[in-house]
Amino acid sequence: MTTNREEWLTNAVSHLNSLIAEKTDLKPSGKVLVSVGWPRRDRGGVVIGQCWPSKAGSGAHHIFISPTLSTAGQVLPTLLHELIHAADNCESQHKGAFRKAWKALGFTGKPTCSEPGSELRSTLKVLAEELGKFPHKRLAPGEGEKKQSTRMLKVECSECGCVVRMTRKWLDEVGTPTCACGERMEEAAA
Repeated sequence: MTTNREEWLTNAVSHLNSLIAEKTDLKPSGKVLVSVGWPRRDRGGVVIGQCWPSKAGSGAHHIFISPTLSTAGQVLPTLLHELIHAADNCESQHKGAFRKAWKALGFTGKPTCSEPGSELRSTLKVLAEELGKFPHKRLAPGEGEKKQSTRMLKVECSECGCVVRMTRKWLDEVGTPTCACGERMEEAAA
């Protein structure tokens, strides 16, 4: 029984690397560090996994699984996809040796995706039952957050009613401007 998601993911790496060794011509990476975290350049949940080459990680591949994924059925195919990149040391991108291994493992659709075919889905389902529930709660970016309509704050003249918009930075650093009518403008109440 795993106590945290990194332990669960590390256990999954061992099983999935065995699949790579058994079904592909690639040699699984011996050094893989895996965690839940935002892949580089993505904060909106579009990129669901990312593998960094060993040269970027002092000899170890670093794999990140998006925190928007919350079930073993979502995580395992994504992790397997990223482990193919690790076995290829991120050299082929989604072509060549990567694509050949991706097909041999039973993925379908585009190689940039992690959609398992029926046989791979069955294999991963058995592994998910063995690993147990993925100990992670889904992070949903944007849900529950108050949307900011603008960064520009309203500043107005109490004398003539002239309105301008300014950023908080300028209000804090410089203060409110002087209106064309000569009066000092004031930040409007929110």
